[in-house]
Amino acid sequence: MSKPGSKYHKLCIGTDLSKLQEIRDYITSASKRFGFEDSEAQNIALAVDEACTNLIKYSFKFDDSKKICISIETAKKEFCVNITDNGDPFNPLIVPTPDMNEYFRNMKPGGLGILIMRSVMDDITYLSSTENNEHNILKLKKYLV
Repeated sequence: MSKPGSKYHKLCIGTDLSKLQEIRDYITSASKRFGFEDSEAQNIALAVDEACTNLIKYSFKFDDSKKICISIETAKKEFCVNITDNGDPFNPLIVPTPDMNEYFRNMKPGGLGILIMRSVMDDITYLSSTENNEHNILKLKKYLV
């Protein structure tokens, strides 16, 4: 499943919201080393943070005994963040884009995480767990231009 190129070490953390800062720091640092400007690196970290927040809240239902693993693969100009978990499968790609007029009319907090991921990242794929693969994998790709 890995592409030729360098692969940074894997970060595995417990599913506790307090661990999100560690994830953001890890992604920001790795994406800056890859060549992204500071603001773009922070946007990538935000997209990954949103994905992990959704996992913690909705897939794991705040069960901090679970783990999320994040690895980064690079190939030429492609920076790919793989988020691996064994929680309840949830494909963020099936979530419809929110109607922003309705969103602002109702002004309820949250609900924009997937929109942020789609806006920031160039490509998103999702593989749910199967009999042959016990983990769900969310791949977030960003191309260095």
